[in-house]
This record gives sequence, structure tokens and C-alpha cells, in this order.
Amino acid sequence: MIVTKNAAELCVLLIGEFYGQLPSRVFSALIFKGRSTIAQIVHQTALPSRSIRHSLAVLIQQNAVFHHTDEDSTITHYEANADVAYNLIRIGKILEIVHDCYGKAAKSIVHDVVVSGHVKVSDLIATYEEKQGQSNGVNGHGTEHTTDDDPFESDTEEDLSAADWVYKHMGLLLAHDVLEVVVPTMFRSPQDDKTTIEQEVMGAFFKGGVRGVRQTREFDNAVHERMIEIHNERVALASGLKQALQNEEHVAKRRKLINGGTSENTFLTNARELFNNDPDVVVRLNFEKCLVLLRNRKLATYAEDLIGETTAQVYACLLATMAKQISVCQHDPTAPKDAGFDHQKGAVVTTIEVYDSLHATIDVASGLGRTEPGMTDIRYAEKIRGQPPKERKTMVLQEGEEWQGSDDDESYDRTEEARLGVNGGQNGHKSAIDAKEDLDDAGVVRTKRMRQMRQHLLVLAESKQGFVRHCGSQERGEWTVDFPELMAHLRTMELDIMIEETFGRHALRLVRILRDKGKVDDKILPTLAMMRKPDVHTKMVEMELAGVLDVQEVPRDNNRAANRTIFFWWFDKDRAFRRALDNTYKSMVRFMQRLEVERQKKRNVLMVTERKDVHGMEEEKLRGDIYNEYRAFLDIEAKLLSQLERLDDLVSVLRDF
Repeated sequence: MIVTKNAAELCVLLIGEFYGQLPSRVFSALIFKGRSTIAQIVHQTALPSRSIRHSLAVLIQQNAVFHHTDEDSTITHYEANADVAYNLIRIGKILEIVHDCYGKAAKSIVHDVVVSGHVKVSDLIATYEEKQGQSNGVNGHGTEHTTDDDPFESDTEEDLSAADWVYKHMGLLLAHDVLEVVVPTMFRSPQDDKTTIEQEVMGAFFKGGVRGVRQTREFDNAVHERMIEIHNERVALASGLKQALQNEEHVAKRRKLINGGTSENTFLTNARELFNNDPDVVVRLNFEKCLVLLRNRKLATYAEDLIGETTAQVYACLLATMAKQISVCQHDPTAPKDAGFDHQKGAVVTTIEVYDSLHATIDVASGLGRTEPGMTDIRYAEKIRGQPPKERKTMVLQEGEEWQGSDDDESYDRTEEARLGVNGGQNGHKSAIDAKEDLDDAGVVRTKRMRQMRQHLLVLAESKQGFVRHCGSQERGEWTVDFPELMAHLRTMELDIMIEETFGRHALRLVRILRDKGKVDDKILPTLAMMRKPDVHTKMVEMELAGVLDVQEVPRDNNRAANRTIFFWWFDKDRAFRRALDNTYKSMVRFMQRLEVERQKKRNVLMVTERKDVHGMEEEKLRGDIYNEYRAFLDIEAKLLSQLERLDDLVSVLRDF
């Protein structure tokens, strides 16, 4: 995360919102002043050393601050972690999507882990044993009262103990990378971590120093191997749980196909054994995996807005299936260059896998248009692309030159297309799904439903946004998503929406011309835009003052007279993204500040609602006028928080996804 002034202010406000004013002041000193020691923080904040140590303990517990101790001087340096501080604004979204994907019990565990920052599994088991004892005590008195917050409600049919309940659901969360095992290296910044590994390797194998190209290469390889070893140690427990989950799913599928029964819960046995081998294991929330889940939901929303609801539901199933192979949204430049760290490369799913994850309530027969036989070009509809689409590059045109588009229709695998007909008539290709023998009514329904689902995938593949790429053979029906290219297209779309809403559709037309042509002479721009010259100049100056466009002056002689100067307008897309992102941070800061102002206005009412005898029963306990003021504040708070959520969606698209 590139920390600008507005981003830093937002992170400080979020720390204060969740953890209080004192940790917020310490975090503010670290994020504005940079890497500091405790003595430096005391000087910057004028707080006592004891208060600063307490605040640092809270922030380190939440991983909002990195710390590293020099071996020579034994002085500890602290550094702000802006990514974790900003992710606090997404806690509600994360809990919601965990509930939707993994259930109520998983949400309860994730909530407790988030509150604690990181927690030991044995401590979490003790907490849930106490909750289970209280729940059994209430039920033992013959009352029928049940609360919506009972985490054991979803597993009442299994009659699990608290320990087995935690082993089961925490094992599932670790297997799906929603939680991750905490190791000491996570408390250091990536730069400190790499420096420490380099010092270890230097002291062990290169005591005389590194000299020459050969030793430098050997040193880099040794550091790389050590980083891979540390990574494998960290994911050892999760890898074992993933393998146990895959084995149980495989056995359950085979038994269901044979006799329609279900398999015994072998995953719980394996999870219990793995956790017992390391009773002191500590876990925390994996924000990177949660971003993958949030990206899937955002992409499904885009597909629903641009194509349709049913197609978006099919797309959501494809993304959920592919998410099992993806752990990060963006590649970490500090991670070793190894195939094990490139989680997005080669993420491919088949038609059968998508169909198995498709919910039975989704009506795949709806949302598709119908055409007459022979009206569909099968060669285009069934096109298989072996490579992602090439991005259209901006070119600077010289006088007399014409723009040549990029080769978007690159070569692709035609081995399967050779057997296709020209159109979709009786001579068309019969896919492997259609070629299945219809032995019974269930087989006919399955084949028809799978064929209809596949049509939705083809619609997604043919969209100009490129939601899906058909990348495999007709027999397997392989599909993939080119996330970098897709998100670049969606970022450009969001930027176009912002420009149109701010400056109007004529300004958007000018920006698109500059994006395609590169630098354009001021004199020919009105002709290209088919607009009057004064209108063009007005819009261009307006966008230049806002930082959207730039102008370059090229004088024809040394006098630099205006009539002897060529003015080239151009659009820097990357800078426009950065400016839009920073403006979004500024808006979020203002919403947070406005929320605090509203709380100060209603602080007398809020102090009453926080009393134990009033909280949760405001309508019965409060007078009419006080209750009306409280409801008015809740409405204002809901509006401000909803705007923050929308702005965070924009930040996710522009920066994280």
C-alpha cells in the first residue's frame, strides 16, 4: 500500500475507531514519522513510556505494527503496517462473506480471531468449552430459549464436543486459507525479514563475503531456498488439512455414486490429530484470501449488471471453484520467485467442476436468448484461446502515420475447431456433454442442465470485458479467468464513470481519444472529437486543473511565442488512477470525521444507550423524545457507513483486486 497523506489519516482514524485514542496516537507517530524506537515515539507523542508500550502491545497483537530487534544494538524498531490498518474497514464484509461461503460456525470463529488479532487454538478451545457449558446449563433448566449467537447451533445433529467443534471448523478455515498459522517472521516487515534471512545465509555459508558474479548467484539461490523452507514450514499444517479435506470429499463422492450414502467424518479425525501434534499453534485471519473472496463477489456483481442475474450466478460458481486454487489477488514482489507462490498461474476449472458446485436452485434455463438453428457461428462461439488477450497499447503518432490496433485476435488452438461445422445446424460439432448416453431421466436432465450452464459460460467468454476465457479442449471444457486483464478493464471502466460524472460525457469522449491516440495536437483534437474548438479548450483546461490531463508545449523557435508553439494534450492513465485513489481516501476521511462529529452531537443520548440496563432494549427503556433522537442518529450513521462501504469497493477495484 502506497501511503499518502490522506491514506495515513484514514488509517489513523480507523485505528482510533477500533482500538481507542492512545493506540491511535502511537500509530499516527509511526505512520507519519516512519520507523522509530520507543524513545523516538516518546519524543514525538509526549506520552509516558508505559502508555506507549501498552499501545504497542495492542497494535502488535493486531499485527498493525511490525517490530524488529537489532542483534548488535538490541534496540527494537517499530514500523506501521498500513495494509492491516486499512483492512479494518472491511471486517464487516469479511464476516459476511465468510458466513455466506462457510456457514455460521465459521463466522463465529473468524469473529473471535479478529477480535483477538491472533489466538492460540488451545485458548480458543477453552473459550468455546466455557460457552458450551453455559449453553448446556441454560438448556438443562428446561427453557426453550435459544439465541441467534449460539455458535453450536449448526452442529447440534453431530453432538460434537467443544474441542472437536473447533478442530472441525478451524480445520476447514485453514484448509481454505481463510485463517493462517502465525510464525515469528510475520511480526517483521518484509524488508526486515529478507534482511534477516540474508544475514543468516551470509553467516552460515559466506563468512568471507560475496565476491563476483558466481558467488552472488549462489547467495541469491541460497536466500531463495531459505525463504521457501520458511514458507513450507508455515503452511505445513494447512497443507495437511487440505489433503485430508480432499481425501474426504473424494471418498464421499465415490460412496454417494455407489449407494447414495454419506461417508463418515474422517476429516475431523485427521484435523484432531494434526492439531494435537502442535498444541501451541497460533492462527490469525488471512486478509489476502479474504480479498480473493471479496473480488469474486465484486466480479459477480459486475457480471450481473452487464449481462444478467442468472449468468452472474453461474459466474459466481466458477469463481468459487477457482478460488480453491488462488490464495492472493496480486503477486507479492517480496515473495521468492517460485511456482508455489504464483497462485494465479494455471488456475483452470472444467465444466464438470463448475456444474458440481452449481446450486440446484439456480435456473440455468433462464437468462439466455434463443436463436434459430444455423444462425450461430459455432467456430466463433466455441473459440478456444490459449493466451490471455493482449492489452491495447497507446502509441504516439507522428505526422502522416496511422494507428494500428493490437493483435487481439491472436492465434489459438484450432485442433478442436477443425471438427466443428460452419454453423450450429445438424452438421455442427457434438460436444462430449451432448455425446453422453441418456440412460435414464436423471441423465437427460443432468445433460440438459449442464449444456444450458455451458451456454452461460460461453456468453461470459464472448463479453468484451473478458470475464472468462475458454482455454481448454472441447472434451474437458476448461475455463480460466485472466484477472490482471479483466481488472485493468474494470478499473478503466470505473475511471470513465468518475470522469463522466465529474466533467460530463464530452470530457469522457476527449479522454478516450487521448487514451487511444496518445499525445494529440491541440489543433486536430476538435476535429477528432467532432466538437467546437472553444468547447474543447474549456473541457481540457478544466480537466488539466483537476489533474486528469497534461499538456506539453513544444516551441518551434527560441521566442516561445504562443502562435509558434505546438500544444500536445495527453492522458496519463496510471497517474489518473493514483489521483482517483487518493481522492477516494480523502472522501473516506471526511466521512469518518463527520461520523465523529455526529457522535459528539448526540453523546448524551449515546451515553444513556450504552448503559447495561438499556442496551438492547432502547425502545422500551427510553423516553419518546430521546428514543427519536437515537433513531435519527442511527439513520445518519447507517448512511455514512454505507457510503464508506461504497468507497471501499472503489478502493478495492483501483488498488487491491
